[in-house]
Amino acid sequence: MLDYLRAECYKMLHRSYLWMALLIVGGLELVLVLLWAWLNGDAVNMTASAGFTMLLYLLSLGYYATAITSDIVFSDQYKFNTLKNEVAYGILRTRIYLGKLFAGVLLSIGTCALLLGWYALLCALMLPGDDAALEALKVLGFALLCAFPVWLGAQALFTMCAFTIRGNTAGTILGLGILAILGQLLTFLSLLVSLPAPALADALLAVKGLLLTSPLENLTDAIWDWSRVAWAWAVGAGWCVGTTALGLWCFRRREIS
Repeated sequence: MLDYLRAECYKMLHRSYLWMALLIVGGLELVLVLLWAWLNGDAVNMTASAGFTMLLYLLSLGYYATAITSDIVFSDQYKFNTLKNEVAYGILRTRIYLGKLFAGVLLSIGTCALLLGWYALLCALMLPGDDAALEALKVLGFALLCAFPVWLGAQALFTMCAFTIRGNTAGTILGLGILAILGQLLTFLSLLVSLPAPALADALLAVKGLLLTSPLENLTDAIWDWSRVAWAWAVGAGWCVGTTALGLWCFRRREIS
């Protein structure tokens, strides 16, 4: 497994797609902080602590970033028949699946740390410092404790979609639909049935609470509520285990041609 994982990491680190994505996102971070610094004292009043706190409103982007990292790892292997070659070579399907999943997780953690570190450095260098910076970093750390497990759940979801659906585009669209639409659909249905069937409405909201996006909703109102962290880790672990088990089951039964 370690040799396979090392090979996957080598391949993804040599894909220009990864470095282009990092340059684009890092460039956007630079433009954003430069804009705040330029307008500071005129249209806005941005300090380093306020810049750190702004990340709390961008945590949901982490879900969709995992679509990119899983795409970098899987890289249209059905289209180019590279997955068929791995299976024909005799590599166990479980090793293939878990190797790509772990590679995607490592890539997500590495890119997240790099981009967050770059953003924090920009805020510290370009925005005025204040006494609240340390407290803002603590709040951000708490928020990341909630976000990290559900981001991993999203990584497992997109990995399952990549293995289960032939074609990266279709798999990515399915994963994005689950993340972006399913929660809103359940909320809408619960409102429709709230008067004629309140018990059903409560059940729908309970199901919504199990979605990956739910633990980060209204997170700014739940800072230092450690039950939110426990909820996020339970939901993230459930999605990691569930989607991985389903993806492995489908991949083992699939005819690779």
